Amino acid sequence: MRLNKTSTALAAAALVAALCAQAAVAQTEIRFARFFGSCEADFATVTDPSRATNECGVITALTNQFNQENPDIKVVTEIVEWQPYYEQLAGRLAAGDVPDVSVMHADVLGEFARRGLLLPLSEDFPEVGIDTSDFVASGRENVEVDGEIYGLPQDFISWLWHTNKALFAEAEMLDAEGNPVMPTSVEELFEQAAAFKERTGKPYLALPVDAGSIARTFYTLVWQQGGDFFPQDTRQIALQTPEAVEALTVLKRLVDEGLATAYTDGSVGNSEFQQGGTGVVTQGTWMIAPFVAAADNAEMALADYGVYPLPQLYADNAQFSAGHTWVMLKSDRRTEEQRQGALQFMKFLYDHNGDWARAGHLPSRQSVLDSAEFQELPHRASIMSIPGNARHHPNTINQQRVMFFTIGEELSAAVLGQKGIEQALADAENRVNAVLRRAR
Repeated sequence: MRLNKTSTALAAAALVAALCAQAAVAQTEIRFARFFGSCEADFATVTDPSRATNECGVITALTNQFNQENPDIKVVTEIVEWQPYYEQLAGRLAAGDVPDVSVMHADVLGEFARRGLLLPLSEDFPEVGIDTSDFVASGRENVEVDGEIYGLPQDFISWLWHTNKALFAEAEMLDAEGNPVMPTSVEELFEQAAAFKERTGKPYLALPVDAGSIARTFYTLVWQQGGDFFPQDTRQIALQTPEAVEALTVLKRLVDEGLATAYTDGSVGNSEFQQGGTGVVTQGTWMIAPFVAAADNAEMALADYGVYPLPQLYADNAQFSAGHTWVMLKSDRRTEEQRQGALQFMKFLYDHNGDWARAGHLPSRQSVLDSAEFQELPHRASIMSIPGNARHHPNTINQQRVMFFTIGEELSAAVLGQKGIEQALADAENRVNAVLRRAR
């Protein structure tokens, strides 16, 4: 009798083990490649994105939430450094070892799609409930190539005017609503910057001049003048133009006259701003949540924070824009279950587009952009005009990221006095065109 009980117990245990093994096998694992850094120490178990204050925290919490709500699918995050991300991605493509869902900047998606490296998703999205008609127009432009959708637009990145309104009050430069008086021309910019410095003893502007930052500011000023980087075709850039000279002259003059402090390390400029050392810092949408947190920190000198689009100094109210997208790289190793799991994860990210926007970025869904929930987030009402004025290069242009940083390197050299303005623009034009010729 004892033997029978033991046998029965062993059989039951074996059955439970078998069922557990079956359940483990049944769970579909998908790999998710992203940058945004690692923040496991703070968010490894967080499933509520509202508790996060930056990109890394939000995407980590969202991934945790998806895994919790979808026990049959496990998203395994693969964190890659931002700078070498595309080099590593190219290596993985060559080796056939590709993730199932990948983050991709909008300015490289077109080239990846034309090279046949991305799965087309126009038919898959409606099947899982992703409504492509809800994409904001500029966001759809980023992911559509020759009439086919190749990615899920996740946000708008823009370049903003982050302000310390307490210092503007000290400079007597607030309007009736308590917002900083914005310059409406180059002349007003220099007049106000000089008055601000005289009244506060501090520079008007913290100006990051690392390659990426200075390029965003430069693009904005050129586009506001109606400048065209590609007047002939998309295979030859023009940078020795009156608009380009004007834009770079303005930036250099701000630094030369002591009205702006040039920072080759943007984090140093951010710190200077948070400690009350300057009235404005040009930084991206991703800094809204961190600056809001700094304004709530009694140890910081940023008691009255406000954020706005870059001032319109010329005829066109153009604003630099970029964006993140989620894509599926082609793979012969991906199973149908993994493909479906990846699409479900993308649908989850689509549904939580508003949560991703908590980090500061503008959402890529029109319904979310129009929602009261989004507009009630701190300072979002001040930047609602950006999607309608967003400007970016068309995705028919190859090597956009190489072009972007190459231009920025030459601009930085000019602003820092290492090259003349005309020489820097000529060198940038020659270098970019050499890249574009090789990319044909």
